[in-house]
Amino acid sequence: MKNRLLPLLLFCLLTFEGSSQICKYVVNEQDPLTDDIIRTVRTRLTGPTPYYYFSYIRNGDDYKFNVEVGDYGELDNTIPQDSELIMRAGNGEVIRMKAIESANPEIIDDFGSKITRYEITYQMTEENMRDIADSGIVFIRIQDMKNTFSDQEIPEAVIQISKENGECIFK
Repeated sequence: MKNRLLPLLLFCLLTFEGSSQICKYVVNEQDPLTDDIIRTVRTRLTGPTPYYYFSYIRNGDDYKFNVEVGDYGELDNTIPQDSELIMRAGNGEVIRMKAIESANPEIIDDFGSKITRYEITYQMTEENMRDIADSGIVFIRIQDMKNTFSDQEIPEAVIQISKENGECIFK
């Protein structure tokens, strides 16, 4: 019995160790007309105040980076079209992107507290996406809700997640 279990156990361990990560897609489809791959992967960056989510979006050969940001309070600033997001990939590459359209505030009532939420989508290139997939995101500078620039150093664990999620866009 032992002689049969050891090879089976070894096979299972090697298969698990050699398998790739499991991608957690928000969207993972193939366009039935064009056969284009359509994928979205989302990552949470910081705690609830302020909070940041960022998503990688792929629709065929079109790549976008989406940021959802929120903070307590009521703000009425609009983040303008062409506002810039600058990030540095782990390989040192500086990636600059422009907002595709302006982002208007959305006020959310959170059990008596007001939260202002923005969702901003930036155009990116396949090369930018590959830089992220190869080495992750280590730093982000974004025009924030007060129309100033906000810097965000990315924690090591999130750098790895940003890399893995970037890899998922190409699988």
